Amino acid sequence: MNRRALLRMIAGSVGASVACARRPARWRAGAAAVDITPATEIWMAGYAARKRPSQGVALPLFARALALEDANGVRAVLVTADILGFTDQIAGRVATAAERRYGLGRAHLLLNASHTHCGPVVDGMLSVAYDLTAEQRDTIHAYSRDLETKVTGVIGDALGRLQPASLSVGEGSAGFAANRRVDFTPKGPVDHAVPVARVGGPDDETLAIVFGYACHNTTLGADFVRFHGDYAGVAQAALERRYPGARALFVTGCGGDANPKPRGTLALVEQHGRALADVVAKTLTSTTPVSGPLGAAYDTVDLPFAETPGREVWQSKLQDPDEYVRRHANLMLAQLQSGRPLPTVQPEPVQIWRFGSDLTLVALGGEVVVDYSLRLKKTYPHERMWVAGYSNDVFAYVPSRRVLEEGGYEGGGAMIYYGKPSAFAASVEERIHDKVNDLMRTVTHAVE
Repeated sequence: MNRRALLRMIAGSVGASVACARRPARWRAGAAAVDITPATEIWMAGYAARKRPSQGVALPLFARALALEDANGVRAVLVTADILGFTDQIAGRVATAAERRYGLGRAHLLLNASHTHCGPVVDGMLSVAYDLTAEQRDTIHAYSRDLETKVTGVIGDALGRLQPASLSVGEGSAGFAANRRVDFTPKGPVDHAVPVARVGGPDDETLAIVFGYACHNTTLGADFVRFHGDYAGVAQAALERRYPGARALFVTGCGGDANPKPRGTLALVEQHGRALADVVAKTLTSTTPVSGPLGAAYDTVDLPFAETPGREVWQSKLQDPDEYVRRHANLMLAQLQSGRPLPTVQPEPVQIWRFGSDLTLVALGGEVVVDYSLRLKKTYPHERMWVAGYSNDVFAYVPSRRVLEEGGYEGGGAMIYYGKPSAFAASVEERIHDKVNDLMRTVTHAVE
């Protein structure tokens, strides 16, 4: 049995997938994209205030994939998509198909959503936010299956285009993100960093650009009912025009408590998107090489809910004047009446890719607030840390202890729309950091 096969066997037995290579790596890379814009009228995701489905296309939506392979044949694929979020179910089916068709282990597939609020609803996302007819639910279900097929296909397309490549990274800064919890923290924390990676081809042509930002992708509001990738979509399109033949992949950071400022119009979408693209283009002129080998790890950590209310509590909420409270209560009661207990924990995916000693990418599930990226950068001051949220499963907001204590929408108010029984317990921040630390030890050992 060879080393890679042995590692796969071990990963499967312990529930966390790990792979490594120990020799210096040169890269192969391939990039691809697929249009995921719905072909029919469908309910749009993100804003509960919307009262009608989509009314056309302002900017097409895409899923993009970047495949990387180090000198020892260890492969990883990053997928970014112009949707509100991947659910655990959708991500799981895509990952299963990718392993079956391409031999790609779970640790080596990273799914990140741009969190545009001008994309389609997908199955299992924000179940309480929308009052949908059976026909509308059928349309969403059909789109979700088509999305899975397209994402699985674009992974294969990227792998099929692997060619000799170089990898380099840099970091810029963009100032339009603002902490949106002004009622609690008027000068709240924000992360203006713009991490950037460049993939160069055999003749040093630009094959792909990966860039990130920790800010809600929500310049456009609930009154906008045409498909659009928001500022991230504008930035990706601008970079692909500037670098013909390249694919530009936006990776959403820990922007759960940040909004674009100002916001509300198409002109501002263009302003923020082009500003971000300009920062990326400037950063591309001064990147530093990234070597290998590539180490990857994936696991989940259970985040406990603060409480799990009983049937009487939900019964009492059925008379609440707020329609969302009533809808939430009905959802909880339906689960109890079916004989299924309400969950006491929420699994969160945690994934790390480590590129030798040159770059570490940490990807967290959920709508992660900025405290996580800022803390991880302080915890690992000698690492080049790239911290992403909205990865692999967008199940709810993931507050820090500070945000939980302050309360508000990100601190627990949004849980009703995600169909969760309560806010998270105060221990979630430490649980997540403990899991990141565990996986950091795993991938660090793998690449030494």
